[in-house]
Amino acid sequence: MSPRSSQKFESVSERPMRLRRGNKLLVITIASFTAAVLLVQISVIKHLSKENSDSETLDMPLTAAGQNSWAEEQRSKTMEKKCSAAVDKLIECGINFLAIDFDQTMIDVHTGGRWQGTALELTEHMRPVFLHLVPEATNRNIRIAICTFSGQTKHIREVMEYAFPNIAELIVIRGNDKTWEYHGNGFKRGKQQHMASAAEELLAEQALGVTDVTKATTLLIDDDPKNIRMSLKDRTRAIWFNPKEPNELLDNILMLK
Repeated sequence: MSPRSSQKFESVSERPMRLRRGNKLLVITIASFTAAVLLVQISVIKHLSKENSDSETLDMPLTAAGQNSWAEEQRSKTMEKKCSAAVDKLIECGINFLAIDFDQTMIDVHTGGRWQGTALELTEHMRPVFLHLVPEATNRNIRIAICTFSGQTKHIREVMEYAFPNIAELIVIRGNDKTWEYHGNGFKRGKQQHMASAAEELLAEQALGVTDVTKATTLLIDDDPKNIRMSLKDRTRAIWFNPKEPNELLDNILMLK
């Protein structure tokens, strides 16, 4: 074979190798391009994810508000059930009259009889447990009286009208406002004369639907231990109200005998 023929042969045999090398370069080029596209896509996805994350962050207050609303609704339903059970217990115990203290009991502040704001502002301090318990008790013919040492009974009457617009007229108020006197022979210390006077009004007003109120059918709820002791001494049932744990009231009612 001539050297020229040998050279031609080698040139021909090298073509597939160059083609294969070319294919490899093409594959590498395509792979590089694909990788670049993927990197761009990943970058776009990350950018969009960040935008979505920022958007979700902006929406979080609304979502949280929705969750808080749902949680509040569930707490309200639970409170209603417990209040209903508490009223069942009151009826079982023969109680038809609740005498409730105002400062630090029905409301979460102590006015000292010197509230400077409006009645509406004072209504904002009403405890949720009483916003549920008072209507539930009233609807089942248990009468309510506010028995307080405060002389601001006009303010308290307005608070009742704001808080309980449908039943406020059924709620008797006895405070140190010099508008009433108790002439009975009963115990007059603590809240005893307040309760006795309120009971007289309940019995006198037939429209209130009460036919009999006695010590045995009365329950005092008060945050002042002295008033509780006086009530128990006078053979009237009483529950000390803990201002720091207001919802314990319902548990204590359920333990009545």
